[in-house]
This record gives sequence, structure tokens and C-alpha cells, in this order.
Amino acid sequence: MRRAGMILSLLVGIGFAVPTAAIDVQPVVNVIDLPQEARGISFAISNPRNVDLPVTFDIVERDVAPDGSEQQNAADDNFVIFPLQATLKPGQTQSIRVQYVGPQPTTSRSFTLFATEVPVATDNVGSSGVQRILRIGATVHVAPAGTTPRPVLVSASPEGTGTRVSIRNDGTRFLYVDNIALQFASKTVEGEQLANIAGRTLIPPGKVRTFVVPETSGTPTLKLITPYL
Repeated sequence: MRRAGMILSLLVGIGFAVPTAAIDVQPVVNVIDLPQEARGISFAISNPRNVDLPVTFDIVERDVAPDGSEQQNAADDNFVIFPLQATLKPGQTQSIRVQYVGPQPTTSRSFTLFATEVPVATDNVGSSGVQRILRIGATVHVAPAGTTPRPVLVSASPEGTGTRVSIRNDGTRFLYVDNIALQFASKTVEGEQLANIAGRTLIPPGKVRTFVVPETSGTPTLKLITPYL
């Protein structure tokens, strides 16, 4: 499924060449269900390299726009992350504890926990003098008890050979596009197929996603087809 839970970015700066093997963060998509998980959840951070990997951790809240793009707002004050930084030996896996300590939410909130490698000077200078710093993340949803998603078709209009649809989450819990089926007169588009069309798939409570479903026409019937997290 094409969920935007795992986020990998290369931050480029002036410095020295370093190994570029990824940091491994598991699980990729996580839910802190309140109140039963008020003490937090654990992540496994692994170092696949053959050298030490120093990393730091931070967390941002995800604000999703209709086109799927996101604004990320610092949210460290809402969490306790332990440890806040670590140095992983080659092949080592370490547990990281993340606890939500923010105000009690009435609807789910969606965040990304980032692990970012700390730049380390090395004698292996690349010809470009550019250092690549890996930053990789995993989704963290904070969801109070009793919350549920409720997808609603806001609009459907023809665009080219397809249909531009807008879907709003009128529920109280996060929703993914791959939990939805759109039944048109000629065919049904659902699950992973629909997620691949939409690209980025998260729809938080109160938010709208808009995208074009190709080779379709008319106003579809919308259904919630798979269990949510």
C-alpha cells in the first residue's frame, strides 16, 4: 500500500562523504490508542551499515492539504522520546520509547517521528565535498478511545477522461484512501488501486483529499471497505 508513513529525505550540505545506507525504523505506521497506551509505544531503530550511526529524534505534526502535500509543524513538546539521541553500532537494533504527553485530544492527531543521522567528520572526502544526511520517519497517530473515520464524497466532476473527486473525513479518527472504494457506473476503484491513484493517502479528521480517478465518469458511490487501524 502506498501510504506516506515512511518518509525518506536526503539533506544536502557542505561537508564530507558518508555511507548512504538507510536507517531502518519499524513499525512504519503506529497508533497510540488512548488511554490504554498512555505510557507510550516502542520503535525499533536499526543500523544496517558497517560503521557507527549516531542519530537524533524529533517529531512533527502533519497538516494535510487537499492535493496531499503536507505542512509539518514541530510537536516535540507533545511527546517524551527516550532516548532522544543514540549511537548505533554496526548491525545494532535499539528500542526507542515514544510517549504522548500533550493535551487530551477529542479527535485523532497524526505525526511523523524522524530519525536523523548526526554528521560525523571523516577523512573520506568526496570529490564534490557534499555530505548526505539521511532522515527517515514513521507515522504516529494519537487516537482517543471511541474515534472512527467517516469518509464523505464532497464532489465529483469530469476532468479529461476521468473524474475529479473530493473526499472529506467527517469522522473523528484518521483515514487512509486505501480504506475506501469508489463505485462508478462502469467499474469500482478501491483499496491499493485507489491509493496508487491518490499518491499520498492520509486523510485526518476534518480534512479533504482531491484527486482524479482516470477512465471513469459520473458520480460514484463511496464505501468504507477495510478495517482502519
